[in-house]
Amino acid sequence: MHTLKLTVVTAALAATVGIEATFGASKPLNEAFTDHGVCTPVSSILGLTSAVGPGESDILVGALSDHRGPYGLLILDTETGKCEQRDYPFAPSSFHSIFASALGSNNRYYLNHSGYFIEFDPATLTFTFTGKVHDGMAMGMTEDRNGVIWSVTYPDSGVISFDPKSRKLTDYGSVNKESWPQYQRTVATDDAGWVYFGIGNTKAQIMGFNPATRKTMAVFPQGKRPDQTSGQVFSGADGKVYATVTRLPNYRSMEHAWEEARKKTDLQWYQLYDGKFEPIQGLPQVALRPVKVGSQNFVNYELKNNRKVEIFNIVDRYCRIADPATGRKVTHKLDYDSEGAHLMSVAAANGKFITGGTAFPMRNYIYDPEKDTLTNRNGAVQWNTVLPWKNHVFVGGYNGGYLIDWDLDGKEFREFPRNILDSRDNPRCIGRAVPDVIRPHTLEITADGRYVMMGGTPEYGHTGGGLAIWDRQTDQFRVLKNDVLLKDLSIYTLTALPDGRVFGGTTVVAGTGGQVKAKEPRFFELDPVTGKILWDTALLPGVQTYHDTVLTPDGKILGIADSERIFVFDPATRKVVASGTTGEYGPAVWQQGPRMFVTDGTDYYLLCRNHILQLDPKNGKILRVFESPVPIQVGGDILNGRLYFASGSHLISFQLPGKQD
Repeated sequence: MHTLKLTVVTAALAATVGIEATFGASKPLNEAFTDHGVCTPVSSILGLTSAVGPGESDILVGALSDHRGPYGLLILDTETGKCEQRDYPFAPSSFHSIFASALGSNNRYYLNHSGYFIEFDPATLTFTFTGKVHDGMAMGMTEDRNGVIWSVTYPDSGVISFDPKSRKLTDYGSVNKESWPQYQRTVATDDAGWVYFGIGNTKAQIMGFNPATRKTMAVFPQGKRPDQTSGQVFSGADGKVYATVTRLPNYRSMEHAWEEARKKTDLQWYQLYDGKFEPIQGLPQVALRPVKVGSQNFVNYELKNNRKVEIFNIVDRYCRIADPATGRKVTHKLDYDSEGAHLMSVAAANGKFITGGTAFPMRNYIYDPEKDTLTNRNGAVQWNTVLPWKNHVFVGGYNGGYLIDWDLDGKEFREFPRNILDSRDNPRCIGRAVPDVIRPHTLEITADGRYVMMGGTPEYGHTGGGLAIWDRQTDQFRVLKNDVLLKDLSIYTLTALPDGRVFGGTTVVAGTGGQVKAKEPRFFELDPVTGKILWDTALLPGVQTYHDTVLTPDGKILGIADSERIFVFDPATRKVVASGTTGEYGPAVWQQGPRMFVTDGTDYYLLCRNHILQLDPKNGKILRVFESPVPIQVGGDILNGRLYFASGSHLISFQLPGKQD
């Protein structure tokens, strides 16, 4: 084994790609690596509110996020059209997002992410407070009757308060422990000084916390907590709090969450006050105390003279304001800096181009190496896993476990619709596997091209995934539930053999916010016709996930578990015949649809954070190592002698030794 070190020529990656096809995107990083540009050169907006700006101007303020995480605020003066950006006075965390924000009654905008609590003054367009807190991110926020802002954080119910008058920030730390990540989507306060929040998703709870005494209360005893749901709490205008349990809410405003909860007439409601609760009959007959908060979909439009925000399009970078008094509509440009959306998948299609998806926003990109162009368009869903096969590209999409067929064989392509379920031609949405699979991790097709299989993790708060199987001959789409597969495990990787057999591996990981129940994953053989598990075993002791597998030239399966343990499995004997590790090169790159292994059918590569490892498919041993000048974050495919992967928002390629473009 020997290492080839390659020297970086450029100091920074280029971000030169527009939303439409752009020529001359590529720039060399060194003699072997090339940067093909940013695939989706836009950001997402997570929370958007009107506020009073400088000189009493009518402005919109929203939180920007790209592959780096939340990095700044976008400010639009809706009267003059002036658009500005304010970056946070600290480095963003790519592991954080914005799941809650609030506009205080003092006209200040509040956020809690990346380990900081933030106050922004729209009137001066400045950050007036940033305070270090524990490393959580706000899942719910509210304002109490005294103007104090409260935040409750994922994943362990950390409670934080900020008093804008005294400027005092208090971090109470975690007030509730679970063995799974907690989602706290709504927060409310009563006029007795208690703070309440709902918890989901494995088991629902409605919690109360007294900041003065640090005492907590819970509505449900441990043995009677509702499964796979979430508590919701609302501040009543009467000084009390009203709560119920329903599905995980994703709401634009508290009014929106309140309206949605009240549509369900069979829910049990509770009245909470001073740390005590009691069930009530029917719906609460009370008005909400107005607070301007919401989730990542937070929208609060209150412009002067009843003007309306008709469109706020962060992708196409424009906002349209309508004035009903005059009938006039004005379009303003949204001008902001972005390093681009995070790449979720990279795959070579039809022997001609590279394609995949990004999030957030959820877009589809196409890179044409011959023309050196990048095209970016709506992707409708998050392209978790992509399987090119002949003249088709199959996509497994989050959130909902969507299976999509994109036909490249001369059939007219129709734009991905806003709702993927409306895609009935080309591309065509074959079906969805929710709640059994909502986050696809693997796609595979049998050697005869008849059965497409999609596995992954289940609905939020659930444990144990299902399996979707599409019979392309009969056009039957069916979803197998976890109880007929491998209990409390989810299928993470599948490999089809030429003789029709299918082998795969599972993970103990639960659905998002779910509880891990199994002690170890299983390796198995699947009958794609019946969907039955024919055989399974622990195979490798002590692992948690079989991340990726690929067929070798001699009919064996090269696999990797827990991102570091390499193994070769012989389907004939159902035994591991060779094993090893990634060693000093650390774990292989992970994404929701792993492409850790990259092969052209002859040469086999494994992608690690800073290195490309060439492997011997017979024994999994490392033959050669190539050092990457940029971090490798998403794998990977080979097209015309180049190995493509993602680094943040950039598509990168590596010229394979001995191969020609």
